[in-house]
Parts: sequence; C-alpha cells; structure tokens
Amino acid sequence: MKTGFYLKIAAGNIKNNARLYIPRILAEAGLLGCFYILFTLALDQRLSEALGGAYLEFFMMMGAVLIGLLSFILILYINRFLMKQRKSEYGLYNVLGMEKRHISRVLFRESLYTSLISVVLGIVFGILFYKLSSLLICRLLQADIVAGFYYLDFITVLIPVLIFAALDLFAFFFNCIGIYRLKPVELLKGRQVGEKEPKIKWVLLILGVVCVGAGYYICLTTQSPLEALMLFFAAALLIIAGTYFLFITGTTFVLKCLKKNKKYYYNKKNMSAISGLLFRMKHNAVGLASIALLATGVLIMISTTVSLYSGVDDTINEHYPSQLYMSALRENGDEITPIPSDQLEEIVREAADKNGLTIESVTSEQSLTVSYLLRDGKLLTKTEVSGGYKPEELTNVIYITEETYELLEGQKVTTDPHKLGLKEDEIAFCRILSTSYQVGETPTALTINAKEYQIKEQLAYFPVEVNTGTIVDTVGIVVANDAVLNELYQAQKKAYGEFASEYADRIGVSFSDESAAAAVGTELEHDISAGFKDTDITYDLDTKWNSKKNVLEMYGTFLFLGILLGFVCLFSTVLIIYYKQISEGYEDRGRFQIMEKIGMEPGEVKKTIGSQLRLQMFLPLITAAIHTAFAFPILLKLLNILMLSNTGLFVLCSIITFALFAIVYTSVYFLTSKTYYKIVH
Repeated sequence: MKTGFYLKIAAGNIKNNARLYIPRILAEAGLLGCFYILFTLALDQRLSEALGGAYLEFFMMMGAVLIGLLSFILILYINRFLMKQRKSEYGLYNVLGMEKRHISRVLFRESLYTSLISVVLGIVFGILFYKLSSLLICRLLQADIVAGFYYLDFITVLIPVLIFAALDLFAFFFNCIGIYRLKPVELLKGRQVGEKEPKIKWVLLILGVVCVGAGYYICLTTQSPLEALMLFFAAALLIIAGTYFLFITGTTFVLKCLKKNKKYYYNKKNMSAISGLLFRMKHNAVGLASIALLATGVLIMISTTVSLYSGVDDTINEHYPSQLYMSALRENGDEITPIPSDQLEEIVREAADKNGLTIESVTSEQSLTVSYLLRDGKLLTKTEVSGGYKPEELTNVIYITEETYELLEGQKVTTDPHKLGLKEDEIAFCRILSTSYQVGETPTALTINAKEYQIKEQLAYFPVEVNTGTIVDTVGIVVANDAVLNELYQAQKKAYGEFASEYADRIGVSFSDESAAAAVGTELEHDISAGFKDTDITYDLDTKWNSKKNVLEMYGTFLFLGILLGFVCLFSTVLIIYYKQISEGYEDRGRFQIMEKIGMEPGEVKKTIGSQLRLQMFLPLITAAIHTAFAFPILLKLLNILMLSNTGLFVLCSIITFALFAIVYTSVYFLTSKTYYKIVH
C-alpha cells in the first residue's frame, strides 16, 4: 500500500475521533510547555545571576524532572485509554484484510501527526509563557525585573522536544506490541472485554491496609524534623502504593460486604447502584487512585508553599528579635579568645553613625553552645555514644552563668523575680525550642560529663536570643559560676577537639528605623568590616535584612514551583476525569438500554447511574482530604526545618486550598458530565 493511503487513513481517524485526540494533544502540549519553562529557568544564567539564584537552578531542574516523570505516566495512561476505545476499529481493519503490520503503519502515522502537533504547540506555549513566568519569579522574590526575558536557546528547545518525542515513540511501540499480541476477535470485542464480576484479591487488600496504615503511622508518630525529612518519602511511597491497592480491591471488598447484607442489597435503589459500582470500580480503580493521588499532590504543594511565602515576615521577626547580631574571635596560635561585647558595640556604633542610623538598643551576652545527645536524663557528647543515634536525641545546649543571667535581667521577666542562688552542682533549666509536640516532663536532674547536676529551677524564659531554625531541640542552662562553665567547656573541648565550640560574646543591635538600616545594609556591613583592623580577628555578622532576602529567594522559588506543579497535577486530574466520563459514557450506553428494558423509568435510570458516578468521582476527593489530614503532622515538622512554626497559618492555607480545589473539582465534574450524557443518549 502507498504511503499516502496510510496518511489519509490516519488523518481521517484523528478527525473522526477528535473528541479523544484533541484533549490528548492539548495535554501533551501543556506538559511540554511547563517542562520547557522550568528547564529554561534552570539554565537561564541571567536570572540566577540577577536574583542571586542559589535555589533557582536546583529546584527548577528538580521540577522539570518531576514533570517529566508525570508526563511519562500520563501519556501512557491516555495512550492505554485511546487503544481500549479503538480496539474494535483496528479489529475491523484486520477483518477487512489489513494485516497487523499495516495497522501498525496507520498507528505510526497517527502518532506522528499527534506528536508533531503536540510538540509544536508545547514549544510555542512554553516560549510565550516564559516571559510571564520570569516576571512572576521576580515578583515573588521581590527582585528587580531583568530586561530581555525573551530568552531562546537551541538546547532549551531541543532537549524538551527530544524527551517528549521519545515518550511518544515509546507509547507507539507499546501499542504495536498490544496489537500484535491480540487476535482479531479480541480486537473486535474492544470495550466488551472484562465484564465478569470482580473478585476480592486478598493479598492486595492486606498489602493496601498495611501500606496505608504504615504510611499514616509514620506521619503521626514522627517527632523530630530531621527524622521527618528522612521518613517523609518512605511514608509517601507507602501511601501511594496502598492507595492503588485499596482502590483496586478495597472498594470491591466494601461493595461485596454490602451485597451480602440482604436487607440492604435487595432494595430497589441499592441493588442496581451496588451492582453497577462493582463493575465501575473494576474498570476505573487505577484511574480513580491516580486522581486521588494527584489531588493530594495539589493540596500539599499549594498549601505548604503558600504558607511558607505568606509567613515570611512572621518567620523573620520570630527568629530575629534584633536586626543585627555580631560576634568575633581573636586567634593567637592555638589560643582563641572572644572579643568583648563593649568593643563590638563600639565598632557597630561607629558604622551606624557613618550611615546616619540611630541605635535603639544593644543586648550583649556571653554564652557557650554545645551539641549533645539527650538520652535517659544524660547529656552525652557524640564521642560518648557507640553506634548510631536517633535524630530526636540531638540537643543544643546554651550555657550561661548566673552572673550573666542577672546582667541580662532574666529574673525580671519571670512572674516571681528572685536570685537563683545556684550551687556548683545545681543548674536552672529552660526549654527554649522544642521540635517535638509531645514534650515529656523535664527531669529533676541531668548528668553532664559523668557529673550529676540537680535542676533547682525550671525557667519559663531564657535571656539569650536564639535566631536559628528549629531543626533540633534547644535548651538553656544556667550554671553557678565561671568555674563550672569552664569545666563544661574543657570537657567538650576534649571530646570534640578541633570541632569543639568556643565561647561567644555576641551583641544584638536594634535600630530605630529598621527599613533605613536595611536600605544601607551593604554600606553598614562594609563599615563594620573596616572596623576590625587586626588581621587575626574573625567575625560573624548576621543581619535580618540579608536573612529575609535569602528566605524570600527560597520561599519564592518554592511557591513558583508549587504553583506550576500544582497546575500540572490539576490539569492531569481534569484530563483523567474527562477521559473517565467518556469511558463511562460508552459503557453506560448499553446499561441504560438494559435498565429501561427491565422496566425502570428513564428518569429513574438516570438517577441511579448518576448517583453511581457521583460516588465514584468524589471518592478520590474524599481520599485526598484524608491523606492530607494524616500528612499534616509530618508536614509541620518539615515546615519547621524551613523555619515556619506558625501552625495556624498552615491550617488556614490548607483549608482554603481544599475549599478552592473542591470547587474546581466539582465544576470539572459537572462540565464533563455533559459530554457523558451526550454519549449515553
């Protein structure tokens, strides 16, 4: 047969099945466009240089990889659906005299047409929307707009085209294998295959319950943010696998249990509904599970990234009570001594005067911060522990003397101001930051360096300002005098060697006009650096405005990625729902006729099947809500690592995200239902 003949048949097939092929073409074009945008953002050096994009390249590339994986799954799903709908058509070609190799040639031309249109549309979509994406990135990062966003590079076009062309080629070979393995009779049966009542697959049911249960258990019981970081993806994989298993066989188990209840089943309304759902769930379990997981992805990505970005100011204000923190050390051979607070204050005041800034207050503190493992009432250095340790055992301890405590007026903040009056074997204890939401009782004594200290007093307030994230537990301990503190210092020095902590004389500076200080931040930092004339001094300068810039850069990148990936997941969800409605329409066309023939009124038939469809289509939304609710505790721990501790904000964002998604999901259902009823009637 001539090539033109195959091309003509392929073009006619696409035109006649436009209802199926147009969404497929638009889906691939949309996925390719999103992939192009993320891939180009990752490689566009102008953006990373202009924005100081420490996070941009990595997270955009990671997002591109995720979209690539999702595209692979979605294209195979759509491809499988199209083949199922058109098997009878290909079978007819075979009966009329076309060999399977001829059918494959027609199929190749169809794939070539759809792939070419999809790729061209996708690249055009990506190029057109790249400028908008770039502007959005700049807006989110609160950066100046970079000129010349019409960025076009051969590599950024070629790589997406090759990847998606390879996906289409893989799908074509997959179809050819399916056609060559089937007999003409099976091809003609097409959609009529698999109409036996489904059986309960007990192995899958047990695996589903175990996987989902284990995933939920990890989410609910993980206490440490570091542990959450390690276990989150394990929990996600368990829940994903369990969701597929339970949709495949768990729904069948529930429906068969209802069917065994004779009083419930032998009811005019329930009988047809349960019987219909048994067959529907058999055909659509995998698709519905995919919708549930995609919906969960949308809810989690949007709610977490919006929470992070919305809470930037709260996060910075919480971790930076003062606008500038500084400490310095003098190195003289092996001897390291801290620079006194009054010298640090003098340097900062001189720099502030040069830049026209007024200092409102200065706090100074001398402290020693040491990392331990808290185990059975003992603070152990890592060298004292053989084997591994749990992340929740990690504890940072900030030591100060009672004299420093009184100089910082810590006792005046309490409800009962008084002197501590500590002896050398006594300490005062304060839990500053806790990563665990189930904090146990504070012990009455702590063993440090094999010496037991009685906890004389529990402090509700610790006067040393902590401006670090809540990755590990942080406690404050007040000791009796310098001798005790030096003993603790020497012990950790012996344990950790060159990695041991040093005393810190740190000052915290608050300016009268915070925005003015941020405006001249670079000049102020330069003048402070110039104030250290000795080369043997190293200093650490931590400013609120620089941290806010870094946090905005990270959170803005997260939000952009969350919005784009959320859009892709939502788009994929809509597409699967659309194809499911078409599939249901073709399958229910015969069911409508059968129900009417056995005496059911047309309105009653429509009501029965409509109730089945609603229950089936809204089950994924309910599942997504349950998954998100169980994931909430572990997500809070992960947000703690990113310095967000505002639980109320996360709850609010999660509720709003779910409400908006539910509205969109319901709207999509009713819009696609029109296509369903057109096919049925």
